Amino acid sequence: MAKQSGLGARFLVGGYDISGDVQAVDTIGGTQGLLDSTDITQSAHSRILGQRDGSMGFTVFMNPGGAHPVLAALPTADTLQTFLAPPLSIGSPAACLVAKQVNYDPTRGNDGALTMKVTGQGSGFGLEWGVQLTPGLRTDTTATNGTGLDGGAGFATPSVPASGTPVTNTSSLPATVVVSGGTGTNVAINGVAQGTFNGTYTVQPGATISLTYSVAPTWTWTLQTTSGAQAYLQVTSFTGTSVTAAVQDSADGTTYAAVTGLTFTAVTAAPAWQRLATAGNATVRRYLRVATTGTFSSATFAVVLDRNLGAVSF
Repeated sequence: MAKQSGLGARFLVGGYDISGDVQAVDTIGGTQGLLDSTDITQSAHSRILGQRDGSMGFTVFMNPGGAHPVLAALPTADTLQTFLAPPLSIGSPAACLVAKQVNYDPTRGNDGALTMKVTGQGSGFGLEWGVQLTPGLRTDTTATNGTGLDGGAGFATPSVPASGTPVTNTSSLPATVVVSGGTGTNVAINGVAQGTFNGTYTVQPGATISLTYSVAPTWTWTLQTTSGAQAYLQVTSFTGTSVTAAVQDSADGTTYAAVTGLTFTAVTAAPAWQRLATAGNATVRRYLRVATTGTFSSATFAVVLDRNLGAVSF
């Protein structure tokens, strides 16, 4: 992928699209605490991961009819801050933070400009970078199955290689590889012998798998993650009775089903926001999309998904 600018981004707060009043996004940061676990047998520090945190800082123009009434009240309840990076398309990056807004500080420059500094500090969860499952903001006027995102970015299952020849997982997702049949003695992952032949193996992105055999087996590759995911919803406008958005996944990009734990509560009014999380060991398949159901004539919303590539804690 090519380098890009930050032109054409969006910034949402608590179901409000305040993008037109945001002068700059000053900081987006996530931190992970480190706990010293050094014992008397060790000659150097040993550390384990502690609490996660995050913050977002941004500058807005003074607009009494826009961002000002959203931010000036300094609400004490949690809110959701979402930065949608350009281009506003399915699969583009996005950062989300459940936050407490801690300030709304004006600066009046010598040139007469009036801007406000705003900071959100993480509340209960750390900063999470994910991907947009909607092209920025999406507007549905009826129940809709959205366009799917291929998490494998077009990856195709490779042919079984010659005995001992490594094959690389060139996708961005872990691959579950099932080896069956044939006559062989070993499977190696990243050159490390597994001691078995027929069986199921996990090949991480960028890792290699090789087979040692006299009669070639068959294999299947399935791209998926098995450590769950988090999803965020921002609804900026709504007309109707209710709308329910659900994240769905698919192994083949054709047959989709709702991801357990990622069906948002029905929304009956905007602005609104939600954060959901699956079980920590949930399988999330290769393809993803957002489907809406309900009785409504217009719903404008954004959905971001953070797929866990490994175990996480909050």
